[in-house]
Amino acid sequence: MYKILVVDDHELIRKTLKKAFDDEGYRVSLAQNGSECLKAVQSSEFDLILLDMRLPDMNGLEILQKLKETNPDIAVIVMTAYGDLESSQRAMTLGAFDFLHKPVKARAITSIVKMAMEIRSLRMEIQQIIYKNKERYGYHNIIGKSEALQKVLEVLTRVANSDASTILIEGDSGTGKSLIAKCLHYNGLRAYQPFVEINCASIPPTLLESELFGYEAGAFTDAKKQKKGLVELANGGTLFLDEIGEMPIGLQAKLLQVIENKSFRRVGGTKNIEVDIRIVAATNKNLKKALDNQTFRQDLYYRLNVINIYLPSLRERREDIMPLIEHFVSYHSREFHKPVKQISDTARDLLIQYDWPGNVRELLNTVERIMILEDGDIILPENLPPEIKRGKESTRNYSDSIIAKLANTMNGLNYQELTEKFQAILIKRALELSHGNKTEAAKTLGIPRLGLYHQIKKLGMSIKE
Repeated sequence: MYKILVVDDHELIRKTLKKAFDDEGYRVSLAQNGSECLKAVQSSEFDLILLDMRLPDMNGLEILQKLKETNPDIAVIVMTAYGDLESSQRAMTLGAFDFLHKPVKARAITSIVKMAMEIRSLRMEIQQIIYKNKERYGYHNIIGKSEALQKVLEVLTRVANSDASTILIEGDSGTGKSLIAKCLHYNGLRAYQPFVEINCASIPPTLLESELFGYEAGAFTDAKKQKKGLVELANGGTLFLDEIGEMPIGLQAKLLQVIENKSFRRVGGTKNIEVDIRIVAATNKNLKKALDNQTFRQDLYYRLNVINIYLPSLRERREDIMPLIEHFVSYHSREFHKPVKQISDTARDLLIQYDWPGNVRELLNTVERIMILEDGDIILPENLPPEIKRGKESTRNYSDSIIAKLANTMNGLNYQELTEKFQAILIKRALELSHGNKTEAAKTLGIPRLGLYHQIKKLGMSIKE
């Protein structure tokens, strides 16, 4: 039930409005001057205030300013019998919902109040949604302690509140590019504006243009009425273009025009529409190779790549695997009303050793599966999916095969030669597992990166990244 405060120095007006609002089901309080109004607001919360412009002790505009300073969300309707254009403009500038000239009929004013309450409710709902999104996509939801992830967070915090209009996020599928894009939006200056996203790979190329830019009525056969595109709907906020590498080359030129000119035309339109948007693009492709293949425009690439955020895969930051698993276990224990599970040492080793080709998305799905299907208090190796359990077995089998091969070649080799041969095999295997990443290979071997380079040089190996 909404609470209304009627502030007027005429008793008849106060009583008339109170009866009208009582009949509508509102809870109504009365004040006959500015002091009573401010005192009432301090002791109770109101959804709307009907405020007379001329009161015995204070000016209505002065009261309006004080009300808005203490509670910007409160709806205030100003009433006066001596209104002038300057006063009405001043009232609206200060944040009044409406400015009414007396005498006002009770039926008319209850309609205006009803409209004000509906608008206020919508605003409160929007604010609640934004608050939840700010909480959901806060920096604390980016889980991990690796140096690589900390660098990503450092860039995020700098860029979110900057005026950077284009940002490119690169990384394998499942690394969390969408989460990073939303963190940028909801922790930045545009948090209270729209966040609009589209996956460029999920929409046929023939439809992607009209989805992005909209169209005018009659632009093509089925265009019976005007439609606004996502670029227009994102005005003031953020447009997130996922899988930007899949955008057709012809459409890339139109996107470049939006970035450079901050304007576009709907399909079939003749008028330029100006927009103020931040464009965040994401890709799991190597766009530099796409430049060589001429499937991605060079000018668009360099325009998008003003700020670059690279999200490393999980195999490049294994120290983040367990914090992520523990976070997801805790989350799903609340969702499924199951006790938080412990993880056995053997299961922990298997989870860390696994390469997680699907990255964080695969890890999340794996934890969810375990939490749904398993009822024990502890996660054991047998609870893990077959591909993760096979990881340790394949490693053991690989080690056994190395020893067997070395045993067959021992004739004629001394201890030093055998040691060097074994070292070379281990280094090659570590580089295979890390997909050529020498830093990750050094971590797997438990030696410094410079030490790995030294061993490669010492053994006369020629291995490229």
